[in-house]
Amino acid sequence: MLQEDTMTDALRSLAAELDELGREGERLREPPEIPDFRLTDVLGRGGMGTVYLAEQVSLGREVALKVVETMVGTRVPRVHSHAGRVTLPDEARTVAQLHHPNIVQVYAAGTAQDQSWFAMELMRGKTASHSPFASTEEVARLGVQIAEALSYAHRCGVIHRDVKPSNIFIGENGIAKLGDFGLANSTGDGGTRRYMAPELLDGGKATELSDQYALGVTLRELAPDGDTDFAAICAKAAAQDPSRRYESMDAMLDDLRRFLAHKPVAANPPSPFRRFRLFARRNPIAASGIVAASILLAAFVAALAVGYIKTSRALAATEREAASAAQSLAKVITDINRADSDKRDAEITRALTAAEHLAERFPENAEIADAVDRLKAARDAHARFLERRGGSMNLQHRFRPAPRR
Repeated sequence: MLQEDTMTDALRSLAAELDELGREGERLREPPEIPDFRLTDVLGRGGMGTVYLAEQVSLGREVALKVVETMVGTRVPRVHSHAGRVTLPDEARTVAQLHHPNIVQVYAAGTAQDQSWFAMELMRGKTASHSPFASTEEVARLGVQIAEALSYAHRCGVIHRDVKPSNIFIGENGIAKLGDFGLANSTGDGGTRRYMAPELLDGGKATELSDQYALGVTLRELAPDGDTDFAAICAKAAAQDPSRRYESMDAMLDDLRRFLAHKPVAANPPSPFRRFRLFARRNPIAASGIVAASILLAAFVAALAVGYIKTSRALAATEREAASAAQSLAKVITDINRADSDKRDAEITRALTAAEHLAERFPENAEIADAVDRLKAARDAHARFLERRGGSMNLQHRFRPAPRR
C-alpha cells in the first residue's frame, strides 16, 4: 500500500511538471471586448485562462470574468453540437442553473473574438491552496462543503472535471465554494493532470467517480497531519481502481460527517477499543460514567474473589473441625461402652448433649449425625437395662426369706 501511494505521488508530481511544460510557448492574447462588461484588473492567471475583475455595467455589480486562453494556431470549441457533444452555451446554461451555497454562481457565458468567457460570482478571500489549516478537522469541514456541492451537481447531471485546491474559494465568512464548475471540458481541456483520475489519463470519460478521485487527492494534500480515519477516507476516494472508491459522492460525504462526529467510518472499520475511544470523544460524560462503573465492577469482583477465597478457607477449616468432632464423639462412644454401668447414664447424657449441639452446628456432617443416633440408641438401651435391673432387684427383695430367730 505504501509503495502504491509513493508511486501515485510521483505520478502526480510528474503530471504537474507536464502541465507546466504544456504552458511553455503559450502566448496570451489580449482580452476580448465583451458587451456589458468592463474589465478593470487581473485577479489571477492559470493554465486554462485569466480571471479579471470586471464590472457588469447593466447591473452595476462586480464580477469575476474568466477568459479562456488559447495557444496560437488553436481554435476554441465550436458553439454548435457535433458528434453528440454538448456545446459551450448549452453547458454554460446548465451550470448557470446550479444554485447551491457551496458553488460559485455563473452569471453568463459566451464567446468573443474567438475566445470563451464566463462571468461568475466574485469571491472575496483566498483559495484553499493559499489557506493554512490548523487541524485535520478543518480540512474535513471544508471537504464536507465541497462534497455537498459535488453531490448536488451530480444529482443535476453536471460533472465538475477539475476539482483542485485553486478552484476552492474560502470566503471571509468561512464558507467554501467550488468554482469553474463544469467548465473544464467545455474548452477541450480534461482538467489538471495532478488531480485527474487514472481512467481520465488513459483517455476515459469524466464521471462522478473521477470528481471523487480529485476531491480525495485535494483533501489529502491539505490535511496537516495523518489522522488514520481521515487518511483512510482520502485513500478510498482516491483509489486507483474506480471500483474501490465510494459508490457515490453521498457515501463519501457520509463518511466525512461521521469522521467529524467521532463515529466509525466505513473506510476504516475500527477495533472495539477504537470504537470506545470514538464513543468517548462523542460522549465524554457518559464515557466517564462507564469507566467509573467498570472500575467499581472490577473492585466488586475483586472483593467477591477475596470473599470467596476467605469463605473457602473457612469452610475447609469447618470441615476439618467437624471431622475432628466426629472423631471425638466416636471415642466418647467407645469410652462409654467401656465405662461402668452405674456411671454410663451420666456419661451418655453428657455426650448426647454435646453431640446434638455439634449436629446443629454441622448439619451436613454424616458422621456427627450417626454419632447422635448411636448415642440416643445407647441412652435408650441403658434406660432399658436400668429398668430391667431395677425390677430384678425388687423381685429379689420381695421373696427374700425371713431371717431365723
